[in-house]
Amino acid sequence: MNRPQSVTVLAILQLISGIFSLLDGLFILLFAGVLGGLGAVGFGAKVGTVIGGFIAIFAGIAIIIGIISLVLAWGLLQLKKWAWTGTLIIHVIAVVTQIAKMFGSAGTAVNFLSLGFAIASIYYLLQPDVKQAFSVELPF
Repeated sequence: MNRPQSVTVLAILQLISGIFSLLDGLFILLFAGVLGGLGAVGFGAKVGTVIGGFIAIFAGIAIIIGIISLVLAWGLLQLKKWAWTGTLIIHVIAVVTQIAKMFGSAGTAVNFLSLGFAIASIYYLLQPDVKQAFSVELPF
């Protein structure tokens, strides 16, 4: 089966998302040491260590999400059914997460862009030609 153009677009967007997540994680990791050091200067070594540790955990999560996104992008390009399922799951989680963030922060431009991207991705994943390309059979 030929790959629908919308799948190629989704894969490219997933690739871009993965790259940004990796960069985000690396930048957060870079600043974990800086902020941990500032915390140590202002509040003591234990507080600095805790601050740096928590920030490093968030960096690790961003890096893992980036790697998963890159693998999913490759799978989408190869029309792998697991990539369709994984991408759908990731974007459903993203919708819930972005809506929760909007309630907490009144919604920033990044929240709205991320929410729009996730909703658009779900919409395209559920299109008949895309489901057919991945051999997905859903009741709707």
